[in-house]
Parts: sequence; structure tokens; C-alpha cells
Amino acid sequence: MAHDDVEAELNRHPAVRECAVTTIRATSGRDVLVAYVVSADPSLDAQKVRTFLNAPKVRSARIPRAVVLVDELPRRASGEVDRDALPLPVQAGPPRGGKGGGGFGDGERIGALLGVAAVVTLLSLVLTNAFWPGSTDVSAVPGPWSGFFRGLYLAESLAFGLGVAFLMFGHPMLDRFDRPRWLTRLAHLAVVWLLASWWPQDNSYRLTGKTDWGSQAALVYGFNITLMVAAGVLVAFAFARHRDD
Repeated sequence: MAHDDVEAELNRHPAVRECAVTTIRATSGRDVLVAYVVSADPSLDAQKVRTFLNAPKVRSARIPRAVVLVDELPRRASGEVDRDALPLPVQAGPPRGGKGGGGFGDGERIGALLGVAAVVTLLSLVLTNAFWPGSTDVSAVPGPWSGFFRGLYLAESLAFGLGVAFLMFGHPMLDRFDRPRWLTRLAHLAVVWLLASWWPQDNSYRLTGKTDWGSQAALVYGFNITLMVAAGVLVAFAFARHRDD
């Protein structure tokens, strides 16, 4: 069976009489592992079970996200565990709607994200000269180099549009990685900033005098430094352990 390795390790725990591990669709729409444990020790809890399975016994991705302690496992007439009759954990209930696109499926969420990104991209292209007059003027740039700069300006607006769209719909995509919730929120904002900041940053730089040291320093700390911090947040997100719900 698909989860025999996890069940085998669980059965080695001295307080586990029997167990079953199965995959359940969680509220976020992702599939998660859930372990059902019949314990011989009343003091056994979910955290102790998950700690017991920690590497090198079981890879982090294979450690059950939820552990349900039960008095006995439901069985079919044949004696096999009836996995369809296992109780449903609270966190793995049917999908519910919510703020921030939580009620979308993956396909709907991606479609909405791309739609919003397209609209915001067009708006940013239209509004660039209103916010930063002359910042995208390439009349003095000889061809074909002027075309390269126009491509850059388009890329800045595309990144801004995608960043705004990810702000609206991206959190559930990161939440499925099961990192600590506070770090997931920071990572969400970090991705948004890494995408969206280029439009205001580059347009501001192009209009700031090279010897206007005060403005240059403000831009460096307002954009460059914060972009480095955002990248660091994503490194922390990548290395963080799965959260314990």
C-alpha cells in the first residue's frame, strides 16, 4: 500500500497498538496524510507521534499532518481496516469559502490571478506617465536599443500586475506547503514585493538625479534593501519545518 512505510514506523512505537495512514482532501484543497492511532498509553498525543516519526525514520513530507487517536480502527467483514469509515479530522473537512480566494479550486484561482494580473498590467502601463512623467521616454535612444528598453518597461508592468494578483490570490498556494502560519504570511508578502516593486522602483530611479544623494539613499533602502529582506524571508520559508496544527 502507498503508506506502508509510515505505518511500519508507527507500529514500532511501543505505545501504538495498531494504526492506519490514509490521504484526505483538506480544506485548502490539497491532499494531506492523516494517521489514525490506537494507543496502549493514555499519555500518547499527536505531537509525540509526529516527533517519533521525524527524520531519519520518515521524510518530512511523509510525516502525517494530522494524528487522530481512536479507540479502535473500523474493519470490514474480512478483517481489513475500513479506511472509508475512518473519522474525518476537523482540518480535513469539506472545502469552505473564505476571504482571499480560499473558496477557489486551483484552476479557478489561477484563472482569477491571471485575469487580475492582466488588468493591473494594463492599468500600470496607462498610468506610468501620470505618476512618473517622462520616465519611459526612449525618443533619444537609437534603435534597436529603444526596443529593448520598451521590453523592460513592459516586464516591469507585468511583474507589478502579477504581484498585485498574487497578493489577492496567492496565499493559499503558499499555505499548502504547511510552514508556520506567521512565516507563510511573510513569504506571501515577500513574493508580492519581489514582483510588484520593480514598477515603482525603476521608474523612480530613472527620474532621480545621479547626485541627488538623499533621494538615491531613500530609494536604496526603500527598494533594494527590502528586496534583499524579502529574498531572505523566502530562504527561511524554504528551510522551515512543517507546522504543527
